[in-house]
Amino acid sequence: MVSLAISISAMLTVFLAFMDDSVSMTIKEVQDICSTTQDPPFCVKALNSDSRTAGADLKGLAQISIDLAKADATKTAPLIASLEKQAKDPKLKGRYETCAENYDNSIDSLDECTESVSSGDYNSLNIQASAAMEGPETCLDSFEGPPEDPSQLRGKCEDLIHLCSIILAISKRLIG
Repeated sequence: MVSLAISISAMLTVFLAFMDDSVSMTIKEVQDICSTTQDPPFCVKALNSDSRTAGADLKGLAQISIDLAKADATKTAPLIASLEKQAKDPKLKGRYETCAENYDNSIDSLDECTESVSSGDYNSLNIQASAAMEGPETCLDSFEGPPEDPSQLRGKCEDLIHLCSIILAISKRLIG
C-alpha cells in the first residue's frame, strides 16, 4: 500500500513537472514572438489577455492575434462613424470618412487572414496582415496637418497597428 502511494506520488510529481515546462515554454514562445513586434510589452499583454494563449501552438497564436485585431477594429469602426457624423469641420469630416473606409478594408483583410491560417497559406497571411495594418496607418497619416483630431482615435489606430504587428511576427515564423 505504501509503495502504491509512493508510485502515485512520483507519477504526479513527474506529470506536474512536465505541465510546468509546457507552460513555461509557451510563455517563452510568446515573449520570443513579441520581441520581434513594434511594441513587445503591448504584444505580451494582448496575447496573455486571451485565455486560449496558454495552450496554443503557433497557428493558434496566429488566430488569437487575428481575433484580437478584428475585435479591436470592429469596436473602433462605430467610433469613427460617430466622429464623422459629429464633425463640423469639413476637413475633419473628410479625414474621418477616409478612416472609416480604411478600417472597413482592414476588417476585410483580417477576415482574409483567418482564411489564410485555415488553409495554411502563411505567405498570404503575411500579405493580408500588412494590408490590415495599412488602414490605421493611413488613418493616422491623414491627421498630419491641422486641424488636429480631438478624439481618442490616435490611440485606437496605434493599438490596431500593434495588433497587426503581432500577426506579422507570427506569420514570419510560420513561413519559416
